[in-house]
Amino acid sequence: MATWEPLPFDAEAARAQGRVFADTRAAGRTSRTRLADLLIAAKAAARGLPLNTRNPGDLLGLDGIDQVVGM
Repeated sequence: MATWEPLPFDAEAARAQGRVFADTRAAGRTSRTRLADLLIAAKAAARGLPLNTRNPGDLLGLDGIDQVVGM
């Protein structure tokens, strides 16, 4: 039994994805190796949700878009 509902990847998330990828590139980082993480970040950003991660360093440069919470 699931305790949460999955978030859809909708138009708002697609717009956030563009910002997330642009910020990643502007920070001098590549998006290829972290594609799935950046898609999850975009979904969180589109809904104003915090992003919990074990690797906050992987999401450097996204501070203006996501609230990144290290675990």
